[in-house]
Amino acid sequence: MVRTEAVSISTEKINKLDRLLSDFCTQTNAIWAIIITLTGQLLIQQGFIYSFDVLAIAALTSGVFNSTMELAHMVGETKFCQFLQEGEPFSVYYISINSKYLLVSLFDDRTIAGVVKVASEEFCSEAEKILGTSS
Repeated sequence: MVRTEAVSISTEKINKLDRLLSDFCTQTNAIWAIIITLTGQLLIQQGFIYSFDVLAIAALTSGVFNSTMELAHMVGETKFCQFLQEGEPFSVYYISINSKYLLVSLFDDRTIAGVVKVASEEFCSEAEKILGTSS
């Protein structure tokens, strides 16, 4: 049986991450974005999420991410840390913030995937500063 740690992030850090995520959604024109743990726990959400089952998306995304990490190990890659799932009309982009958290965003054809990729990398850099080594 695998044991998972409880996630504990201060209210101050959550508020900073929430503002950062809001700015990310504005910058990328994302429909919604979420921060989740690698175990699929939803931490923060921004954007229009009401017509989507965000909890199921969080759980499924973490599963896909973790299985892809195992694939990376099998082929000798140390880490596959970002993924783009393209579709019509929506695309999903997810990237590891650090060893505990993922940023997942949904966007449509009004946004270029490259914009989301660059903004996601910038987001992760800033989020790591907020989270520090204790979270």
